Amino acid sequence: MVFSLPLSLLLLLSTATATAAATSAEAPSSGNTTIYDILPLYGLPPGIFPDTVTSFSLSADGALSVNLSGPCQVDFDYLVSYDPTITGFLHYGSLIGLSGIQARRFLIWFDVDRIKVDLPPPSNYIYFDVGWITRKLEVDQFLTVHSCKSSCRLSSTVNRAFQQAKDFFTGPFW
Repeated sequence: MVFSLPLSLLLLLSTATATAAATSAEAPSSGNTTIYDILPLYGLPPGIFPDTVTSFSLSADGALSVNLSGPCQVDFDYLVSYDPTITGFLHYGSLIGLSGIQARRFLIWFDVDRIKVDLPPPSNYIYFDVGWITRKLEVDQFLTVHSCKSSCRLSSTVNRAFQQAKDFFTGPFW
């Protein structure tokens, strides 16, 4: 049994693959190229990483290393924490084998293993894989690059709990 893809889809995939391959060869040597420029070429939104990226390297095999000015957190639908160095592999539509990104659900931090989008672009959703659990988020919140917040997980958790308690006792029911 032979499967055939429409010619337009084959052209789209070959163009994306060629662009991604050319970019991976050029990225480490180009001083003006940023990670925010590279991600859309791979079908990913630019706001996956915070605004504190100081450098990055991308090898021909897709190995990616992103350096931040320090640890930080960004509030999406989930609070996401970034280590000063994030590593993984960049492929068209996904970042796999990630190290250095965690997402918080309730009071528990989970390592993000993979970030992916639906293909072909444009995608409405972005997916964070944390172990065997996948969290689907609206891609719109990743279209812009976000500023970092304090990275102290304990004080952030305590502050949020305090604010929730304060809102509960001063809310409209009292």
